[in-house]
Amino acid sequence: MRLQRTLLRPLAAALFSATAFLASAFPIELKGLDTLNTTIIVRDLRVGHDLVNVNADRPLIPASITKAVTTASVLNIADPAERFATQVLAVGQLRDSVLRGNIVVKASGDPTIESRFFPEASGFADSIAASLSAMGVTRVEGRVIIDETDFPDATTPPGWMDEDLLYPYGTRLHGANFRDNRFVLRLPGGESSPTVPGITVKYLPSKGRGVKISRRDGSEVFEVRGPKRAVSESVAMPYPAKAMAREITTTLRARGIAVDEKSLSPRGDEAVTVYCHLSPAIADIMRSLMFRSDNLMAEGMLRSLTPGGTRADALAEQKQIWADMALVPYNVNLVDGSGLSRNDRLTGRFMTSLLQQMSLSEMAGVYTSFFPRAGYDGTLRNFLLDTDLEGLVAMKTGSMKGVQSYAGYMIDEETGRPSHIIVFMSNNFRCSRAALKTAFQRLLISLLSPQPQEQVIIEDKTDEN
Repeated sequence: MRLQRTLLRPLAAALFSATAFLASAFPIELKGLDTLNTTIIVRDLRVGHDLVNVNADRPLIPASITKAVTTASVLNIADPAERFATQVLAVGQLRDSVLRGNIVVKASGDPTIESRFFPEASGFADSIAASLSAMGVTRVEGRVIIDETDFPDATTPPGWMDEDLLYPYGTRLHGANFRDNRFVLRLPGGESSPTVPGITVKYLPSKGRGVKISRRDGSEVFEVRGPKRAVSESVAMPYPAKAMAREITTTLRARGIAVDEKSLSPRGDEAVTVYCHLSPAIADIMRSLMFRSDNLMAEGMLRSLTPGGTRADALAEQKQIWADMALVPYNVNLVDGSGLSRNDRLTGRFMTSLLQQMSLSEMAGVYTSFFPRAGYDGTLRNFLLDTDLEGLVAMKTGSMKGVQSYAGYMIDEETGRPSHIIVFMSNNFRCSRAALKTAFQRLLISLLSPQPQEQVIIEDKTDEN
C-alpha cells in the first residue's frame, strides 16, 4: 500500500528548530520508544551544524547499516573496477586428449559465482567446459577439486544467531561460494535443487502439526520436526564447494568430456590455466549488496580487504583504514561486515563522521550511489513515498528483532551532492516497527522538507533489512 500524506496547517518554525531538539525534549514522542537507546543525528553539511544530535556516543546494535561501513572501508583502499579472480587449472599430464590428473578450482572468496543477481556473469561451468574442449580434452581421469586452502577461516562470525544459519540470509562466507550459497530443499525425500551432495534429512519426534526445519552450524544434517508431507524450503548450503564440483562435473559430461572421478594426486606435474573467472566489478557488487542488504556479499567485501587472510585480519585492516581516515572508533566494535551479528556496536558519532568523510572524498559519487533512494530503490522503495523528500533521501536501512536503523544522506537536488547526513539507530523499542518508522519519517519531513507545510505519514508498509 502506498504511503499517504496529509498537509496540515503550518507549524511554528521554533517547534522544529535545531535549538529545540538539542536542548529540550527527545525529538520523537512515541510510546514504547527507548529514548536512552535511540540515537538520532541530522547534520547540515552546508553549514556544519547538527539539526538533531541525541545519544551520539551510545554504542548500539546497528544491524545492516554496518554494510555502509564495510563498503566505505573497501572504497578507501580499492579501485572500484577491481574484480575477484578465480583460477581453474588442469593439474596433471595432458596426453592424447586425456588429462591424467584433476581439474582444480582455486577459490578466492568471490561471493558472486553463479549469483542470480548477476546473470550477465553466469556460465561458470559452461566456460570451463568450453575451455577444455578448446584444449582438445575429451576425458579427465581424475576429479573436479575445489581448492579453498587460500581462504582460511570460513567460520561463522560470532554473534550470528543459530536460527539464522538455516536460511540463505544467514549463510556464511566460504572460499568457494556458489549460487548465493542457497538451494531448495524438498521434503519429505530430501531432494535438493541445485543438487547438493552430502546433505541428509533426519526426522525427529514432534507433537506439532507444523513442519519445522533446523540445522546446526557446520552440519549437513537437516533436522525436521513435524509430519512427513510435501514442503519446499529455500535454505543455506552447508558447503557450497560440493555443489560447485557436482555442477562442473555434470556440465563437463554433458559437453562430451568424460570425468572418471579417480582419486589421483599428481606430483610434480604441470598446472595449466584452463579458465579465469572474473567477478563483476566490486563497485557493482557493493551497490547490489547495499540495495538488497545482502549479507553474503557484504562478508565477501570485508574479507577482500586482506586476500588470503582471516576475518580477524580483515577487521584489523579495517581499523587501520579508519585511523587513516582520522576516525575515532570510540565505543565501536564490529565483528562482521554485514551487521547480522548481535555483537556489533556502532555509535552515531562514528557513523556520522564516516559518512561525512566519504562525502568529501574523491569516491563520494561512487559511494553515495550505493544507497537506495527513498520511494524508489531496494529497502527504501516505500519510505517517504509521495512526500517532498521522495528521491532526495538516500539511506541504508537495518533491522532485526528490537533494532531499527538508518544511515545515509539527503541529496541536494541541484548539485547532486549530499547536503545532510542522517543517522538513526534504535534498540530495545517496545512499540511497533511500523509506528517507529512512521515517527522517523515525520521527523525527517519536519526537518528537511522544502515545503512550508508539515507533512505527516499516516500509513506505512515497508520491506527493509
